[in-house]
Amino acid sequence: MQEQEDAPGVLFVREAMGRVAGELVPPPGMTLRAVREGRRRRLRSRLAIGGAVLGTAVLASFGLTAVLGTGTGPGSGGAGTVPLAAGDGTPARVFPTVRLSPTASPPPTASPSASGGTNGERVRVEAFRQRTAAVLQDLLPPGVGGINLIDDQVSGYLGKSPQGSYFIRFSVRPAPNGPRERTCPAGAPGKLGTCTLVELPDGASASVQVVPEGDGTVTLTRASFHFGGSDVSVSVSPDDSTGGSAPVTADQMAGFVLAPRVLDLVQEADLHPVESPGVSYDEGANQ
Repeated sequence: MQEQEDAPGVLFVREAMGRVAGELVPPPGMTLRAVREGRRRRLRSRLAIGGAVLGTAVLASFGLTAVLGTGTGPGSGGAGTVPLAAGDGTPARVFPTVRLSPTASPPPTASPSASGGTNGERVRVEAFRQRTAAVLQDLLPPGVGGINLIDDQVSGYLGKSPQGSYFIRFSVRPAPNGPRERTCPAGAPGKLGTCTLVELPDGASASVQVVPEGDGTVTLTRASFHFGGSDVSVSVSPDDSTGGSAPVTADQMAGFVLAPRVLDLVQEADLHPVESPGVSYDEGANQ
């Protein structure tokens, strides 16, 4: 017990003796190299203790933040998880979801994973749709506007800009027996619009069309192709209420479907479907 009570005094005396000894001239028989080595060891010991204390404080602060959360994330009520960030440290984008009136939207394309199934499956489909929205936002022309997810439509998105609102379809639907090649329809180009074929990295062809809609004064831009075991359809519809055509040209749509980020999404949905098999939105597959 006496030793524990005297411990602070002993440490103080040792520290004072060390400072005094450090200022003395080295005694005879002790080389300068040995003296320097002793001083280096004392310095390393102090640095190690200081570094350990600092590291513990930083880890403790980070651990508390990760456990308690910031209170600003979705569903946060004090405790929770910290919102995920992108690889460069910026917060991940979250695109809003909108609900369209029954008369204003195409038929819903519900997925069994989205409408039912486990919570994990619903989270997976929602994460895929968020990544798809990011690709649409980044790679489609700015005229499409801000991207929104459409509720209860796995393949449905909405672009909203001051010039109008444009329904966007990004569909990867299982079709293991679907035709691999796409062709352009025969007929007068004026009535059927324009159609071009582009070659995909795997050698298959994709058709890119700009076709009249409604009374023929506005146009829709779409692309279709087969990938793996799925039919793929990407389209941007006109805004009938404003009389504005889809703000995407054939060349822009061709560049979009050939982009590596787009093909990565297609491959993911082909391997892990987010839509149910059925009638394809791919016009080339239904001809």
